Amino acid sequence: MQGTVYTGRSKRRNAQSEILERQLSRNWYLLAGATIASTCGTAIAFSPLLGDRFANIWPWANTHIVLLAGLAAAVVLLIVHLTVQQWRVTAMRGNFEQLEATTEEREQQNRARLHALLNISRMMGAVNDPENVFSSITSTCREIFESDQASLMLLNETKDELHTRSSMGHLNTDAVGGAKQKVGEGIAGWVAQTQQPLILDPDTDMSRYPGLELKSATVTAAMVVPILLRGELVGILNISSRKPEVRYTDEDLQALQVFAENAGTVIRHSEQAEWMRRMIEKQRGEKSGAPLG
Repeated sequence: MQGTVYTGRSKRRNAQSEILERQLSRNWYLLAGATIASTCGTAIAFSPLLGDRFANIWPWANTHIVLLAGLAAAVVLLIVHLTVQQWRVTAMRGNFEQLEATTEEREQQNRARLHALLNISRMMGAVNDPENVFSSITSTCREIFESDQASLMLLNETKDELHTRSSMGHLNTDAVGGAKQKVGEGIAGWVAQTQQPLILDPDTDMSRYPGLELKSATVTAAMVVPILLRGELVGILNISSRKPEVRYTDEDLQALQVFAENAGTVIRHSEQAEWMRRMIEKQRGEKSGAPLG
């Protein structure tokens, strides 16, 4: 439904731009034609009358020819000026349309991300299975942040190692799934240790991050953010793209941080629900095995 609305808006905007283009062209041709016609008419009407007068007033012959040539040059200069102004207006309109398209694209992204946050919040009451929650988080990230791959790593019980709990879109799925990484080692370990988000692309100055490198040659842009819940590290959320044209911005990073914060709440809720379910099953088992009397 949203795509249909945005497509309709885009078509209307393009139609309006075409109408404006035709109106500007007609106005320019009308002004240029009127100027040329009036100049030629003036020249034809007055040239027979001015010949003798200019010959008597000015000290050189054929003064009327000089004046008419100057008038023609002025007309040419006017047309050139009008043409330059027309080009400038066209360029300004093109820049405005590009800015409008970029703004609309950003609005669509923000709406999609807001919708994703609402979906994550709904998971708290609808989904209690941790594995389903992990898969939903990575799939949602991959969809709304224009990423080719996404992974979710959670901190283990001893808080010294990250375990990959869900991954999507990776070329080496078997190697990524279930992978472990020490806190403080590698990009994810660095983010977990410092609890600072990170944007990586070919333009990133890696000297700011000693010992870190983007190992995958196919990845052109990536964002890695910590999942924090009340200041406590829950895990790491990592998204990346293999498209050369994709570049993540600070606004994208802030949006991913908000998403990660909400994801942390959902993850903790699902883990607590799973723990409660196991405890209830354990108590039921103990009661059913207790001797009667």
